[in-house]
Amino acid sequence: MATDPHADELLFWALESTAGNTTCWLRIDRWAPADSPTDPSGDVAQRAVSTLMAQELVTGRRAITHQVVEFSLTSAGVREAERRREAVASRRARLEYAENAILNWVFETASPGRPVELIDFIGCPASFFYGDRLTAEEITEATSSLVGLRMLATTGGPLTGAWLEPEGRSCVMSGLPVREYLRGNGVQLVQHIHSGGVGAQGVDVTQHHGDQRNRAL
Repeated sequence: MATDPHADELLFWALESTAGNTTCWLRIDRWAPADSPTDPSGDVAQRAVSTLMAQELVTGRRAITHQVVEFSLTSAGVREAERRREAVASRRARLEYAENAILNWVFETASPGRPVELIDFIGCPASFFYGDRLTAEEITEATSSLVGLRMLATTGGPLTGAWLEPEGRSCVMSGLPVREYLRGNGVQLVQHIHSGGVGAQGVDVTQHHGDQRNRAL
């Protein structure tokens, strides 16, 4: 699921700065997001820490102005930060996230009957996985997987126009992640992820509908 990139960045910074010590308080003015190294008003930092407080991942101390001046990780925050850090380092987790993010982004962005340019997906909020930007290679690979699953169609080539196939629309409307949707519809999926970059992924899909069996390679 999509999260706030600034909040994710702040959470990782807090974990690294405290080594997971929940008794350590951090000054909010000591942190600034990578894309806004100077934040005189502190608005970005305030929004990020407020997001984490709403998720009960940090607790904060407020000044008379009601702005948070210090915060510390909660136990749940430490666990979640470590979980997200592991996910960001996982190739499988990144590609699964990319599949879902691309499919939903195309659904929300494309005009009826017209493709949307996947190059525009790069840099949008949905292209960040726990604060870490998906690479063009990961986006291309996830797109190729969705095409192989007959959920997405493209005009050809990486990061080109794309539109949803009927199966992709059904997946989005179900509200389920791609892999969960496939399992729920009796699809046996084996995904082979190889080293070597884009184009090295093979997808075998077996669909069972009554007595019919279709195999897409």
